[in-house]
Amino acid sequence: MAEADTGQRKLACHLLEITPMPGVRYSLNLGYLHAAAAADQECEAAYEFHKHVLFQAPDIVDRIDGWLAGLGRVDVLAVSVYFWNRHPSMRFAEAVKRKWPQCTVVLGGNDVTHQQEAVFAESAAVDYLVHGEGEFTFRDLLKELARSSAGRGAAGIPGISFRRAGKICTVPVGERISDLSSIPSPLLSGVYSPEEIRDSRVIILETNRGCPYSCAFCYWGGATRSKVRPFPLQRIKDEISFVVRHASPEATLFIADANFGIIGQDVEIAEWLVAELRRFDKRIFLFTNWAKNTSKRVLAIADILYSGNVIAAVTLSAQSFTPEVLAIARRTNIKPAYYRSLQGEFERRGIPTYTELIWGMPGESVETFLAGLEYVIASGGSPVVYPLLLLNNTEYTTSAFRDDHAVRTRRLPYQITNAEMQAEFVIEHAEMTEAEWLELMELRLTMAVFHAGLLRGLIRAVSRLTGRRVVDLCRVLNDWIRRTRTTAVLDALVRNHRAVWTDADAYDRELVAGLIGTDVIPDHTHYQAVMTHLLSGGAAEQLVGLAAARVWQAVSADGTLDADIFEGLVAFQIAAVRALRASVTGEPDAAPVTVTLTAAVHDLLVEVGQLHAREAAGQEVDVRLDGARFAGAPADSFLLAIYHGSVQVPKSFQVVEPGL
Repeated sequence: MAEADTGQRKLACHLLEITPMPGVRYSLNLGYLHAAAAADQECEAAYEFHKHVLFQAPDIVDRIDGWLAGLGRVDVLAVSVYFWNRHPSMRFAEAVKRKWPQCTVVLGGNDVTHQQEAVFAESAAVDYLVHGEGEFTFRDLLKELARSSAGRGAAGIPGISFRRAGKICTVPVGERISDLSSIPSPLLSGVYSPEEIRDSRVIILETNRGCPYSCAFCYWGGATRSKVRPFPLQRIKDEISFVVRHASPEATLFIADANFGIIGQDVEIAEWLVAELRRFDKRIFLFTNWAKNTSKRVLAIADILYSGNVIAAVTLSAQSFTPEVLAIARRTNIKPAYYRSLQGEFERRGIPTYTELIWGMPGESVETFLAGLEYVIASGGSPVVYPLLLLNNTEYTTSAFRDDHAVRTRRLPYQITNAEMQAEFVIEHAEMTEAEWLELMELRLTMAVFHAGLLRGLIRAVSRLTGRRVVDLCRVLNDWIRRTRTTAVLDALVRNHRAVWTDADAYDRELVAGLIGTDVIPDHTHYQAVMTHLLSGGAAEQLVGLAAARVWQAVSADGTLDADIFEGLVAFQIAAVRALRASVTGEPDAAPVTVTLTAAVHDLLVEVGQLHAREAAGQEVDVRLDGARFAGAPADSFLLAIYHGSVQVPKSFQVVEPGL
């Protein structure tokens, strides 16, 4: 690397992050690195900084040469690495090194921290590895590199690894940054312009760092076991004001704390965000990681944000309700009774929730997991199931843990639309076979299509009347849809969804993209494609009728379900599908769909949380379902909101005429 002596040109330092979200120009990580270095007089004199946030499209590696052509030169390349972008990040680093052999390549991020043996074996292009919090470590490394291209003083910098004479040298990590105010703000320091904020689809903020929990599957707390350290409240307020003032109305704000709502100032942060949005007449949606053990403070914050139209739902992170599983994971959880009371309180306040569960955790069997799923549903919640991934620097990844629990894994794309976004999925352990893992991965799709969407009210009502578990009714439908000819497209999607969990190359990109396009949120794309296909014509109504008939066949023999009640539930679901179509296909002028229900059917749907209680008594109730209310929403966002329970179909569509 060229020396930065007086009179010579500044060194070109390029900061790179490859993001899974399209339309993002702002990177919090790169902003921190740039701001910390630029605040140092020596670094500012020695370097010019260039930040690159690239969308991880499937063809990103094929476009490396075009990206290189626009760089001018590279003296230092710093790359922020996560498990999802590790492959393309390495390929970009190697391409830069080939074109500028004298440049210095520095890696950092959760996936490579404390992984020096694997990283240096993986790529000869990597010169330095920064462990843990990197703002000041990277700044100090830049100063050493400016003084000497060989970085002779690097051995005195805590928290780095490098190679010397063919050996890997590691300097132990120092103390965590205790005073977060010492880290310059990427937003307030000027390293990001208002225009860059305006043009970014997602803006990420931190209000604190650290996690007091020690979950064995999570890097955040399990590997760090650190206390929560807050950023100064006034700085947070100033950053929020900057974002609200300059962000586009379509932007999303993500507060990337491990446990938002865990400390007292979070209430004031929520109040400030709502007030600033009103002051600037903006509507920006917020996503965050809510405090794991939900408290009254989280309820208060949720009230503030939901009433301010800032959030769509609150996440309850249970992960499992099985005591043995939680003990293995070293996780303290929401007690079941408290969880049920929380669901009731959120329901009373009218705030949607969804509950995260992880399928595949050691100690979990099919039956214990289904029992947890059913507990969420019976409590009024909306379960969202994630497969277990093994993350570097967690107890779950150790050889001893894998051996103790007979863990077997498979590398699959984290987002099936992009084969390069690889992750390590747990597909088998002592209490779970691969066939069982696959069955419940299939069940995720069935529950999303039927329980979250097309048959939610009917399934819950039948469960209430017959005592059959919702999860068992969904398993009936899962077996039925796999074995029964429906439409050619739906059959192909169901088969392809099953195939990709054993062979990622089986992903039928043409089939899925032909239905939903490529410019969509790349999450649960088979589900999005199924719903889009069904709702684009009359197939959804036909499928509701067929699926309902299969449910009737499964439960009618015991004589606990009245045929007239069941027919009323089917009529309601078909009307709901017609209203839902208007939202997904974007029909703002669509007339509301009216369905006449007997009082018994209506009140049953109220009881299972699908309709609002009527104000007047009567033998019949006319319910209008107004799907046009959501017709302006992007289809992908709307469908994923249904998936997560943020929009409960058809409860959110209901318009009951006054006096009925």
